[in-house]
Amino acid sequence: MSAAFETAIRIQSDNLARKGYSMRKLFFASVAVLALSSAAQAANTSTTVQVGVVNGSSVTQNGLTNSSSSTTQVGILNGASTMQGTSSPSLNNASSVNQIGVQNSATTGQVAFGNNTSGITQNSFGPAALQNNSAAVGQLGLGINSSTVSQTAH
Repeated sequence: MSAAFETAIRIQSDNLARKGYSMRKLFFASVAVLALSSAAQAANTSTTVQVGVVNGSSVTQNGLTNSSSSTTQVGILNGASTMQGTSSPSLNNASSVNQIGVQNSATTGQVAFGNNTSGITQNSFGPAALQNNSAAVGQLGLGINSSTVSQTAH
């Protein structure tokens, strides 16, 4: 390193020290910020789209991350299961299930240290005697638990 560069660094370090800063404090503060931002951004993400006569989807997401799942099914018989944090709790969980069919079934289970959000939309069509929508949601969280179920039979 050149002498001028070393002098500039020493002057800057002295200025920070006079203001109550130290390289040690800055280092630990940057490590803390990095740890917080890393945990907030870690995620399990799943997107499932199924178009067919019989559609089945099973999503399982575990671990100390934020879990997000979106499932869309268009068919005659649709079944979806989403389990988030049920074996190992997640930080936050978000699940969305959209089904269009004659018979629709959706189950969501969520366990989180933070918040759980679940949305299920089911639209049943066809002969009235065959139409069926079934939804089940179970949530355990230390933050906010929110669930919305919307079912329509024509």
